[in-house]
Amino acid sequence: MMGKKKNDKSIDTIISKDTVIEGKISLPTSLRVDGKILGEIECGGIVYIGKGAYVEPVIRAENIVIAGEVKGDVIASEKVRIEPSGKLVGSISSKGIVIEDGGTFSGTSMIFDMATADEKPLLTEPKSEEVTA
Repeated sequence: MMGKKKNDKSIDTIISKDTVIEGKISLPTSLRVDGKILGEIECGGIVYIGKGAYVEPVIRAENIVIAGEVKGDVIASEKVRIEPSGKLVGSISSKGIVIEDGGTFSGTSMIFDMATADEKPLLTEPKSEEVTA
């Protein structure tokens, strides 16, 4: 996941396939979601949305990998990656976006540079359109 290094933390928390959570989740480490979350996720590490999982409305994390379905706002201090089975309807704010073949994204995106702490859009106007890689 996202250029994993030997000293990277492993995923510490897993929300299983049959679990549904409503409310806010905050944790300093990484999270894998295989179930359904209806609420905000704030995570200090990687958030991995597994195949068949569903999350809405907000995810904030260092890196976000989407193999399931997300509806809402996705904010990553590093990168967002949409895998072949992944679907995102909403907005992305991050330093980088990767959409693998088969992954879908419908919404707006903003790329920014955290070093300057200022958001710098690459597009002059946000465009709402579906992208299928």
